[in-house]
Amino acid sequence: MVDFGKLAALEFLSIRGVQWCWNAISKMLQLASEVKHLYMKVEFTGDFDNLQPFPEIDFVDFFNSHPKLQKFDIHGAMFAALCQKNSLKNVQSGFVIPCLEEVVITVRSPLNAEQKISTLESLLKYGKVIKSMAIRILQMRSSHSSADDFFDEICRFQRMNHKTVRIE
Repeated sequence: MVDFGKLAALEFLSIRGVQWCWNAISKMLQLASEVKHLYMKVEFTGDFDNLQPFPEIDFVDFFNSHPKLQKFDIHGAMFAALCQKNSLKNVQSGFVIPCLEEVVITVRSPLNAEQKISTLESLLKYGKVIKSMAIRILQMRSSHSSADDFFDEICRFQRMNHKTVRIE
């Protein structure tokens, strides 16, 4: 077991890599509850040759656990984990993301497009002080028309929120 030390004192946390053990990621996120800038770029969980997707991460629980988060840079798998069907079912009427000002989201797949758009909309709806949201679409791994449809939805979302959202 790795000793993570005093992660609560961190203002910036960067977790990068192709594959991490989910227990380690979960523990780090739990201990880094005071982090102001979180950079997440991990594609898979699991150990050794056993690659697994991220488990579902509850949107409300995540942001309630990180109330000081000001900048959130999220890639692929972590964004997909926040976008699961049940992730937004626990939203109470008074829920807000109090400090989040800047979001950078990298999307690599059109899978679960409806949930991804819903999560983007929720970030703007509940992130009362968001000044900037950048959406990066990289290496979309689908030649199916769903990739085109998803990109059209992202463009529509950007047009509706043109003062805050940009596509990179």
